Amino acid sequence: MTNAVLNKETVKHEHPTSQEVKKEKVRILTPRVDVYSDEENIYLLADLPGVEEKDVQVQMEKDQLTISGKTVERSIPGELRYSEYRTGEYKRSFTVTEAVEEDKISAVYKNGVLSLTLPKRKPQVKKIEVRSE
Repeated sequence: MTNAVLNKETVKHEHPTSQEVKKEKVRILTPRVDVYSDEENIYLLADLPGVEEKDVQVQMEKDQLTISGKTVERSIPGELRYSEYRTGEYKRSFTVTEAVEEDKISAVYKNGVLSLTLPKRKPQVKKIEVRSE
């Protein structure tokens, strides 16, 4: 994994309090992610199978990038005999360790894969005036 982005495994699982009664358990899923970088950008590819585009969320707050989305249970007639397909909520957070241009981050969701491009902030050179006394 590139040094530009650090994985944060701080996924919180929901636990109902004694006063809350939940009919359904919420399953938190961790999406698989590939991270690349070059001189100009950081790229993240996240697998979110079964998530509709309207249910995908990407948030950047300070240096924390969070990807989330949710799937819904499929309604298929008949008795379920065997299942490897998981439904629930995807969530994963990263600490972005390089300065990025937050207003230029782009996200594209296609065929269950979320592609993020985070443009790196160019170093700003500030000329300092030198005066004589």
